[in-house]
Amino acid sequence: MEKRAAFISKGKQQIQEGWRKVIFQNEKDDDVILPNVQEGEEGKVVKVDVKEGKTQPPKRYTEGQLITLMKTAGKHLDNDELEKILAKSEGLGTEATRAGIITMLKDRKYIDVKKNQVFATDKGKVLIDAIGDKILASPEMTAKWEQRLAEIGEGAASAAAFMEQTKKLSAKIIEDAVEAESKWNFSGYDTESIQRKGKGKGKSFSSKSFGSCKLCDGKVVDKGSFYGCSNYAKTKCTFTVSKKILDKTVTQANLKKLLSEGQTDLIEGFKKGDKTFNAKLEWKENKVQFLFEK
Repeated sequence: MEKRAAFISKGKQQIQEGWRKVIFQNEKDDDVILPNVQEGEEGKVVKVDVKEGKTQPPKRYTEGQLITLMKTAGKHLDNDELEKILAKSEGLGTEATRAGIITMLKDRKYIDVKKNQVFATDKGKVLIDAIGDKILASPEMTAKWEQRLAEIGEGAASAAAFMEQTKKLSAKIIEDAVEAESKWNFSGYDTESIQRKGKGKGKSFSSKSFGSCKLCDGKVVDKGSFYGCSNYAKTKCTFTVSKKILDKTVTQANLKKLLSEGQTDLIEGFKKGDKTFNAKLEWKENKVQFLFEK
């Protein structure tokens, strides 16, 4: 038997006229009324129209949508358990750091924002192509780390073992990158403008210390668009504080207070969407968070 395409009609059937008996409608009814047909009946095609069209690319994200995607990253995982973990930790980053992460991406020229639409720069595209679908770009890995850190906090896992695994993973990522380098092809991008400059030609940052690092024995120094640990080159210490959080600049005075006392003075005018609020910044659970006064 010849296999034919299946056509589906969607609409409504009028069971009773109801108000249609007494109210006259001049305007065309938008409801599609289907005839009362029975299963097995055959219909006759009277007219066929072909409609030409083009698919539209998805709309570009705005900065606000990127923040929402970071917060809901767990919803895109196939593993239910890991999805719950990321949902519990509120996705990637925190309320206090997500906007700072996007600011950092802009400052480092990985993304560009035009008319509130986010575009990946050539530098960003090179990074995306180089990382590909490797573990560094995996929300699953973030969820697993959150799970392990929670277990360490509860005393159910060893911090030393976690650090050892992290070192091995870092070494493996570097090995994979060296091996994959020969296969990279960035011919379509402007790579000259994003090459790291030679010694003495790049940006020079102040070595002035603002206080002790909260994660190691290093000092917190100016890294350009953010404050970071002086030990990064040696130990890859991940301590960072964005210079700007939700449109508010973190002053050096507040940074010093955060490092020495664990929290800043009250900062007025944080902006999230159309709303503004006042809060302190505090160092809690190894990250910067908002502290609201009661």
